[in-house]
Amino acid sequence: MRRVIASIATGMLFCVTAAMAAPAAAPATTEQFVARCKSDAAFCRTQILAAEILLERSRKVCLPARVSKDAMANKVRDVIADVLEEDPDTFGTGPYRPVVDQIIAYLWPCEPVS
Repeated sequence: MRRVIASIATGMLFCVTAAMAAPAAAPATTEQFVARCKSDAAFCRTQILAAEILLERSRKVCLPARVSKDAMANKVRDVIADVLEEDPDTFGTGPYRPVVDQIIAYLWPCEPVS
């Protein structure tokens, strides 16, 4: 009986510890994303690089060799902040990922825009 109680207590302690150590929830809106980027540059860079990698694999984006990944992430972060500042009603409450994807595809398309 003591073993059962001890194992239940250990399990509960583990769950509580895991819940306390859980990272902050990922932002859902563009406004939340920009706010998180201001406080956590590494998070912002990771999210932008993940979007760029997926777009590059699908050949929607072709980042030139002269543009570093850091420069690309910084440029996208700055543009998304500017877009939100210019039109918060349109972009503030919408999901951030399509906005990031569109900015990257606009800045570095694989085919020339005609």
